Amino acid sequence: MPMSFNSYFAGGPTPKFNAYHIWKAHQVVAKEGPIGRKALAGVLQIGEGSTRTILDKMMREGCIESSRLGITITDRGKRKLDNSGVEVRQIDLSDLTLGKFNCAVLVKCASDRVNMGCEQRDEAVRAGAVGATTLVVKESRIVFPGDEEYPDQSLVAPLKNYFRMDDGDVIIIGSAFNYDAAEKGAVTAALSLGNLARRCWSEGTSILSHDTEADELRCLALAIHELLGRLPVTMRSRNRPGVRCEDGEVIDTHYTGPMLEESMKRGSIVRRLSTSGPYRGLPIIAVPIMRKREAIACMATMDLGKGTYSDLLAKLAERY
Repeated sequence: MPMSFNSYFAGGPTPKFNAYHIWKAHQVVAKEGPIGRKALAGVLQIGEGSTRTILDKMMREGCIESSRLGITITDRGKRKLDNSGVEVRQIDLSDLTLGKFNCAVLVKCASDRVNMGCEQRDEAVRAGAVGATTLVVKESRIVFPGDEEYPDQSLVAPLKNYFRMDDGDVIIIGSAFNYDAAEKGAVTAALSLGNLARRCWSEGTSILSHDTEADELRCLALAIHELLGRLPVTMRSRNRPGVRCEDGEVIDTHYTGPMLEESMKRGSIVRRLSTSGPYRGLPIIAVPIMRKREAIACMATMDLGKGTYSDLLAKLAERY
């Protein structure tokens, strides 16, 4: 499965780097090390402070070593990169893509996390690519998700020269007007697959459905609210508004919020500062509840990864 870098984002202010920069740091140090921090920051196109934060974490994980010559990757770091399940190649598939430059990323055993490929395209565009094409390997054919007839296999045949593929693999092709943007888009989309349904409540649950009403959510939402030390909890099903819990009570039984809706639409965890509603300006995490690769409900609370319990309560108190 794709490399997970969640621990790099726990606590403190929102960093000025993302999972792509962490992956790229591993790749560059492995290929070009020993390399200095300033040179690495230039390749990553982020500040030296952000680069130092990434390197400090890599050092604590035992993935790199530092000497007077610069930073080098360790055997542990090489294994983490080699076993990440992500392979990257520069390719030419102009008949299938939009931009002049294309980067293909193979993600092993991840087809169950792909719906129609729209989510991967959106991730790539947000990262700076022109677009992204998502393909899956099924019965030894390379096809669009949900459409086993397309594309023409002669168009995608070159991919077999770059990758060793098995059924269930995913290929994401980032496209842009320069290679760096194409790579960033494709890798960002690939890494996002690691943040989908398997990190959420998924499968096997029969207590919730797309149409669960607020009254049926009250008990579960209040229980989670108490477990979290009475941090605010919001929860809704896909087709019905839900509940909002504060101070040990349900204070709204017709609630929805932009982060609940975004998390269900994307089918993935969303964590950021809320930009509207009663929790505007506060760090929120929204987690979808998945069934058969579709979000049927979602819950949200304040993100403990962005501060201590006391800090979050203090921020909440400032809102009232």
